[in-house]
Amino acid sequence: MKTANLSPPYSQLARVYDLMGADRHSVMMTDYCRKIFRRFKIHPQTVLDLCCGTGTALQIFSDWGLTVAGLDQSAPMLAIAARKLKGRKIKLYQKSLPRFALVDDGRVGVVRRFDLVTSFYNSLNYLTTARNLKAAFRSVYKHLEPGGWFIFDMNTEAALKILWGGQVYAGTMEDIAWVWRNNYLKGRHAAECQTTCFVRKGKLWERFDETHVERAYPNEKIASMLETVGFEIRGFYKCHTFRKPTRNTYRICGVAQRPSDD
Repeated sequence: MKTANLSPPYSQLARVYDLMGADRHSVMMTDYCRKIFRRFKIHPQTVLDLCCGTGTALQIFSDWGLTVAGLDQSAPMLAIAARKLKGRKIKLYQKSLPRFALVDDGRVGVVRRFDLVTSFYNSLNYLTTARNLKAAFRSVYKHLEPGGWFIFDMNTEAALKILWGGQVYAGTMEDIAWVWRNNYLKGRHAAECQTTCFVRKGKLWERFDETHVERAYPNEKIASMLETVGFEIRGFYKCHTFRKPTRNTYRICGVAQRPSDD
């Protein structure tokens, strides 16, 4: 077995992400989005998926006939997305949150705008300061058409305390194995996940390690930041439902809109 290699988040993990079934969340969230579309009579034509990962949501949105683009800071994740989306006219951007600017092709200095921006699988929890989360909301706002929508999900503090805090998760498949060791960071409203993966390489196994840190924010704080940026809050839900979240809810979904007269 090769020695451990500590990697930046989603560098090595990219190659086993879909194999582990982590992309299933994107499938569930796009299905949930359809319900949100019906509820609010949303008819997007253009979509930007933040932290798009291996491109599963982009693939689904594209199958619906939407014009889509994806953004992620991980080059390995984007490389997999590019292979998955080959033959489709989908623009992929290697950019990092919180501050990003996508220029409209053919119009120098003009920011590209979309009818809908999405962010799935608690990607926004990786922004571990309120200042950066608010800056990300501001970047999203700038990239939305007036009347455009922002749909996102985030882990709550209950999730970080209970699902992450002190928990160990492990799994095996024919050519990969993984161990997730989690620790709640008391006083920081955050949790740390030490991920260890083993990938079969012929007769040997290669190990790599990544550290992932997420922070949770109260719903009231998230709403306040969105409103300060200029968004109108349309809903905060227990994710995959239209019920109000409770103190025991593990994942919330936010639905916000840029005013149409802005």
